Amino acid sequence: MRAPKLVPVLVLAAASAACGRGVPGGEDADPGAPDASSTIDGTPGPDAMISDFTTVYAHSGTTLYRVDTATLGLIEVGPFGAAIETASITDIAIDKDDAMFGCTLSKIFSIDETTGTATYIADFSGVSNLTSLSFVPVSDEMDSAERLVAATSAGDVYEIDQATGAATLLGNYGMNGDAQIASSGDIVSVRGFGTLATVNASTDFNDPDYLAWIDPTTWEATLIGTSTTGFDKIFGIGFWRGTVYGFVDGGANAGSFITIDTTTGVGTLVESGNVRWYGAGVTTDAPIVD
Repeated sequence: MRAPKLVPVLVLAAASAACGRGVPGGEDADPGAPDASSTIDGTPGPDAMISDFTTVYAHSGTTLYRVDTATLGLIEVGPFGAAIETASITDIAIDKDDAMFGCTLSKIFSIDETTGTATYIADFSGVSNLTSLSFVPVSDEMDSAERLVAATSAGDVYEIDQATGAATLLGNYGMNGDAQIASSGDIVSVRGFGTLATVNASTDFNDPDYLAWIDPTTWEATLIGTSTTGFDKIFGIGFWRGTVYGFVDGGANAGSFITIDTTTGVGTLVESGNVRWYGAGVTTDAPIVD
């Protein structure tokens, strides 16, 4: 594993205050108690300087990054490696046990979240050109089963067998007037919170994206708010402690890292950058509130 490389740090004061680091014990602290600065959620761990080890990940076509949601810093994990050959990873998904999977337009891979290395599993069968991927809990029960799903630019949603790559059609995002609601980039689903997607809801794919709630039974999309996010080609979305994060690939705001309001659907720029974001993912057991 190559040493993590800290790319330009993005700062959002409110998030930093909400997820501050632990303070070491003082003179009167119990000498037998673990030092707060060397714990993660109260448990000693290897990433001791980060008190809330987040599992929000984003990626370019070739490289995996992890988001430190306390500082909004982006930490380079490592390259996907030779297994993806000349293709690009178009999205990733992480299940409740923190197992990470990724896809190109035609193949599925397992990904080592500590190094970024991708390992080929299978070719997709029954579908092609998948650009979004997410595990979706079947229910809000703690040990609920999960489905690995993907959506297409035609708005179709498929269940993917992560062992074989076989795809089964589940439903469609539906229509917005005369326009097919289509995947513009990603899906994120967190147990107890719900399932969101960035979608295109006009006849012009260059129009800004919308944020939409997805019904995990019918797979129909409900647009959030009355306006777009203000950003086009949001190819990755993640979630942590009540905040939705977006990662922009192209358009006028290429390389942007944003947050998206789940009430209005409007995006807010956190920081511009030079990484073309292809996707993002988070465990389905991500915390919902601080």
